[in-house]
Amino acid sequence: MLWGCFSAKGPGRLSRVKERMNGAMYREIMSENLLPSARALKMKCGWVFQHDNDPKHTARATKEWLRKKQYLFSTIICKSIH
Repeated sequence: MLWGCFSAKGPGRLSRVKERMNGAMYREIMSENLLPSARALKMKCGWVFQHDNDPKHTARATKEWLRKKQYLFSTIICKSIH
């Protein structure tokens, strides 16, 4: 499986996930890829990060991780289309 991000400014990093992703792995991938991608793309503070309501996206620990990073960006959880 692949995890990736993109913006109007271009693509971000792409990460290969070799095993089933859980909340801890999701947060690690975001730390190692999402934030460096935003810096590389010169995203200004206040950019919006969107993800769906998958359990690893809405886990208490993930919400806390996102809350601590809130000074960098805001989060929108979109309804899943599944």
